[in-house]
Amino acid sequence: MEKMHIIAIIEESAHHFLFCIKTEYGNTKEAGQIMEKYLKEGKITPEEEHILKTQFVDTLKIAGVVVPFVLIPGASILMPILIKVAAKHNIELLPAAFNEPKPAITKIQPS
Repeated sequence: MEKMHIIAIIEESAHHFLFCIKTEYGNTKEAGQIMEKYLKEGKITPEEEHILKTQFVDTLKIAGVVVPFVLIPGASILMPILIKVAAKHNIELLPAAFNEPKPAITKIQPS
């Protein structure tokens, strides 16, 4: 593989990761606002309840991925493998924002 192509792949993956982190932050913030509304008013719409439940599950998924990195030596090698194997068996270990398809990288033409 060409060096510039590898750099482009790394950059695109980093941008995708940061975009997903930003999306999850926004979703978590929205869930916090819904919880605040529920505490003040005592009721939320069914759509808000669905958003809250989805974000709660995503938060648990984040904890399930992050905690092993802190507690288990070598988890940085194990977790990507585990995530790939789980995906092959239709098990989603990552939050919803990370499950969106990543745009394809086009091959860079040498100048």
